[in-house]
Amino acid sequence: MKKQASDAKTILKHLGKLFGFLKELDAKAGIDESFNFPLEIIRQAMMFDVSVLYNVSNIIETRLILEIVKVLDPKGLRPDLKESQKLQIFLNDPDKRYVNEALAFLNKQVSYENVPGTGCDIMGYIYLPESFGGAYLFGGDFCGKESSVKYYEVAGVEIMCNFLSTILMKTQFQQQAEIDHLTGLFNSFKIKRKADYVVKRFERKSLSCACVAMGDIDCFKKINDTYGHIQGDQVLKKVGEILSASLRGVFDVAGRYGGEEFLLIFDETDETNTFQIVERLRKTIEATEFEQADKSGKDSGNTFFHITMSFGVASLTKNSDIKTATDWIARADKALYESKHNGRNRTTLYQEKKA
Repeated sequence: MKKQASDAKTILKHLGKLFGFLKELDAKAGIDESFNFPLEIIRQAMMFDVSVLYNVSNIIETRLILEIVKVLDPKGLRPDLKESQKLQIFLNDPDKRYVNEALAFLNKQVSYENVPGTGCDIMGYIYLPESFGGAYLFGGDFCGKESSVKYYEVAGVEIMCNFLSTILMKTQFQQQAEIDHLTGLFNSFKIKRKADYVVKRFERKSLSCACVAMGDIDCFKKINDTYGHIQGDQVLKKVGEILSASLRGVFDVAGRYGGEEFLLIFDETDETNTFQIVERLRKTIEATEFEQADKSGKDSGNTFFHITMSFGVASLTKNSDIKTATDWIARADKALYESKHNGRNRTTLYQEKKA
């Protein structure tokens, strides 16, 4: 049975949708988020039965190792494709189901060989540097259908792959400029810019309230001195993961302010609610087990330790007389100092000193 051909007009329309999506793609988007919509677009535009995304995990002599990142298979036609599964493909003699995966990788371009008895798929190559996660293969399958691929279908997949390669590299460059590589949170420059944006917005339109919380890992120098700097980095990374997982999304952002200090911004949140959120966060960190590593960074496997964090919270309201983000953050820093001075592992609200 021959596959049903899509038409050039439909493909152009879907390419426009894809371009619009990629243009607005947030720099913090992960690979899954970046590819979810494109996979559906390519499935609809090409009328694929199945669309799939592979990451080129490794190449060992003539063996290509692919990790399946995402699959759209609404009819369950390819049970051999499971997300997170790794495939081993012999480039000089590939399984007939993966002929086009092998050819797309070898030739670094779109491949659409028909395999009698199996059907036809179109597989494209997406280039990304190793520092950005390496190459991807991206395409779809006409399950059990003979090839009647049109030139504009191949061109459509090629354009989609070029779009993805270009835009994803752009977002990764933006991410490198804005994201702290160790914690995955905003870096110091970006989180200060975010705070500055909130303060400037208050100048134009006073919202009900916004808050910043400055957090600092207690006795962090002792962690480095006792367990080594690799262990210290692992602690920072895990704290970053906890902070990221605890944020509510659209209203809250977090960044590594510097060293072992973190800045959290709670937009449209008063100090009472912010205090409650930060306290829950502080208790979560206190209860977390951090696996001890040796000086080389290798986990011990059964030895754990705990850390604590201190926080200071400062609110921004129409009556707070805050003119700049620096003033706002300085108040949170003063409250943090009070937490440290009063025994650490606590959250303190900033209060104006009475004359």
